[in-house]
Amino acid sequence: LIRHAVDRYANLFAAEELALIRKIEQLSVESKAFFARLCSRTAEWIRLSGVTYVEFSNIDRVVTDLCGRKLLVRLSQRDDLPTASKLSLLSMRDLHSLCLGLPAAKAKALRKLRKSDLVRCVAEAHDAGDLRPDHAPSPPMTMSPEDLLGECVSVEAEALRIVKTVQFLYFLSDARGFERFILRDRGLCHFPEYPVSVSTGIFRDRGELQAYQSAARLEVELQVALDRNDVSQACRIVCQSCAKLGFILGESAWRRAGGEAAELARPELPKETGLGDTFLQCFTASWVHVKIAHHGVGLLERAKRYEDATELCQILLGRPECKQKRGEWWNRFCIDLEHLGKVETSLEVAEAAVADEWVRVGPRLSLQRRILRLGRPPRRWKKPRFAARAAWTPRERKFTGRPTNCKRSVKSTFVGFDDEDVTVEELALQYYGKEENGSWRGSHAENGVWNTLFALLMWDILFLDRPDVFQNQFQTAPLDLDTDYFFCTRKKDIEERLEEISGGGAIALIRKVWAREGERKTLCVGLSWERFSEEELFTIVRCVGGPGLAVIMGLLARDHKHWRSGMPDLVMWKEEPLPAARLVEVKGPRDTLADHQRAWLAELAFAGLDVEVCKILEP
Repeated sequence: LIRHAVDRYANLFAAEELALIRKIEQLSVESKAFFARLCSRTAEWIRLSGVTYVEFSNIDRVVTDLCGRKLLVRLSQRDDLPTASKLSLLSMRDLHSLCLGLPAAKAKALRKLRKSDLVRCVAEAHDAGDLRPDHAPSPPMTMSPEDLLGECVSVEAEALRIVKTVQFLYFLSDARGFERFILRDRGLCHFPEYPVSVSTGIFRDRGELQAYQSAARLEVELQVALDRNDVSQACRIVCQSCAKLGFILGESAWRRAGGEAAELARPELPKETGLGDTFLQCFTASWVHVKIAHHGVGLLERAKRYEDATELCQILLGRPECKQKRGEWWNRFCIDLEHLGKVETSLEVAEAAVADEWVRVGPRLSLQRRILRLGRPPRRWKKPRFAARAAWTPRERKFTGRPTNCKRSVKSTFVGFDDEDVTVEELALQYYGKEENGSWRGSHAENGVWNTLFALLMWDILFLDRPDVFQNQFQTAPLDLDTDYFFCTRKKDIEERLEEISGGGAIALIRKVWAREGERKTLCVGLSWERFSEEELFTIVRCVGGPGLAVIMGLLARDHKHWRSGMPDLVMWKEEPLPAARLVEVKGPRDTLADHQRAWLAELAFAGLDVEVCKILEP
């Protein structure tokens, strides 16, 4: 990691930081290994009594060496650490032992508290001098948190910051670390073999790196807030990113009524970066802030601030970042205009949107269907060219089940044909398996089987040598997979592979990769070695047929970002009297077909594959 950072990004570090990096590099193997283990720990302070690293012969000697080099700091050297911080390092058992220094009644009450509350109460008692040995049973016990803790150490703040920066520059993410080296070296994880070919540094200067890291941390905070349904915190984070785009949202903008409208200002983020319009642009601060602002559209709509939502959509559409989201922005723009009663404007915007080359798959179909709905005479007399395809509806099959759960917003369950509780997908599998319905065999695979087949059939193309797509040894896919660059830079190889698949060569390709990588279970994007057996994949390939399989693989290769999800729920097959396959989207009583799913069904149907929607009804 250090060698990578110094060789490629030495210009991002100050002289004193490079000196600290050299100090770490000069450590003995044992000290370096122990230092790396501590850096990967999530806790700030580590109790040495709890460290059981058997590979170190003398931990005390290693700690003394690291402390002497000012890479570690001992707890005893920190007089400014609050009592509560020290107490939080103790176990519940130790905290309960400290409670014995309080009067019996109070100690008994404290034992019922959660750790955070217990730490606070014991800290208050300690600072007030209420923890007294004479309250404790004999023999006398210590009332000192320091004595209970024993020796504790922490990685020195500046050293930890440098290590995290070095780690980030290697993995281009805060979520990955040293453990990948360990897992690989111990044979617990196997990564694909490919050449690491880097032609240019991603970050030109320290400012770009720090701006990107700051934005990335903000995005993580937003995701945590959204997961917790903490709308107020999510809004505060979105406001920060929107402000950088020149869209000033006050706190009142998130209220349902009476809030002030948003203001426009000069954006802080430039529209041009040193990386140009490449797949590496996602490692810029502006890209991350646009992704964060994207969530602002939904939050504004939630507050019924449709005017502000349309303004934000227009700002996002004016940015060069996150082009794959343009379809969503155009759709939200049209929907919010309808909320404002501007139906004619919504129609005009939708007509402009379908001319945008970045509007694809589900969002494109959604906009086309909106044009057909809003553009009826007298608004529009002439039907657009896409009318027939956009209005296409898949074949439907309906049957009535015996529901066990009829609640809204909860996944429907039914009594199966075997009298067991089953999901809608499992019930559909049983239905199709009956002799009168075709005796189909099948799997509830959704995207899994096609993503697995894509990885196996396109393995050598995925890991072709292309500039900058592999930045380190631990990638499971090229960095450009979800961009247009993937197909453009491998067009000849992909088209040849699709011809081979169409001609019936898929089984040989799968067998070759499985023999080479299957035993090691090499990691690859979308690939699940355990979920599907080799023979099961062979059967699916034979029944789907080469031409149909080539169509599916072609869609994933040309636009992996948009086509990797929304595939039909069930893959059905039978080998007698002739190999045949059917792809089925299953819907419960209150489910509707999403435009992304409709787009998949249309592509498959027009390619000649047998597809249908199975609708399970309630009595």
